[in-house]
Amino acid sequence: MESEDLEISVRRVTVAYHFRNQTDRDIEAIVGFPLPPIHGGDLYYEPVRLPSKDSENFVGFQVTENGIAIKPEVESRAFLNGRDFTTRLQSARLPASVVGVIDGRLLARVTSNQRTALKKEELIECENGECFPLWESRIQYFWKERFPAGKTVVVQHSYEPVVGGSYIVGSMDARSNIEPFCGGPPGLAAVQQFKKRHPPKTDDDQFLWENHISYILTTAKNWNGPIGKFRLSVVLESSEDLLFTCLPGLQRLSPVRYQMERTNFRPEKELDLLILTAERKR
Repeated sequence: MESEDLEISVRRVTVAYHFRNQTDRDIEAIVGFPLPPIHGGDLYYEPVRLPSKDSENFVGFQVTENGIAIKPEVESRAFLNGRDFTTRLQSARLPASVVGVIDGRLLARVTSNQRTALKKEELIECENGECFPLWESRIQYFWKERFPAGKTVVVQHSYEPVVGGSYIVGSMDARSNIEPFCGGPPGLAAVQQFKKRHPPKTDDDQFLWENHISYILTTAKNWNGPIGKFRLSVVLESSEDLLFTCLPGLQRLSPVRYQMERTNFRPEKELDLLILTAERKR
């Protein structure tokens, strides 16, 4: 992988890869792009924004090769406690993607015996007559890619990210919100400064919303060698938005843009971002 140029905002994720075939023969390979896992319980209990209700391509994933659109295939698998339950759900005529069942309509159609069995296996939970999934969906898009001998292929993806998170009210100092994203005293001070500029009317008033965005970086290690040139840009919608992440090296280039560049980059962890905003993003 000669380069990866990744840009993330709460509205859009775009990434451009330059792959070079260094051999003297053409190579065909299946290329996959996985989304971060999505847990049914999180979708049910937390304010998570799904770009659409499409069970498979709910992020509107698009991919091009050298500027030409490719139609990818989609694979969804269902896991609970590390065990694959995809076939089990299919036997109950349920999709592996929790997005397809989170509204409860498909679960309402399963038989009483099936519902009891699914509850016993802890695949679903029911409250007040409404059932929702508890499994984790692992979804990836894939397609066949041809890499000509000695040439570079440019592959570009774009999609709307799944954005989740809770909120911060007037009585909170935000420590528990930002610490998982390596937010320390400077971050707490920034939250307090925001609070002074926009004081909540009561201790229960929401004055900051969490926008948690994840991105899988470590699949880059499947390619030959490190990423030659890696650039990450994070774009905010307001200069007052607050960004937190454990990935070191992000520098603020402007009031709404952060950037990091690395050479011979070998990602060891996935990317997790927390963007605090004055309004919930929809």
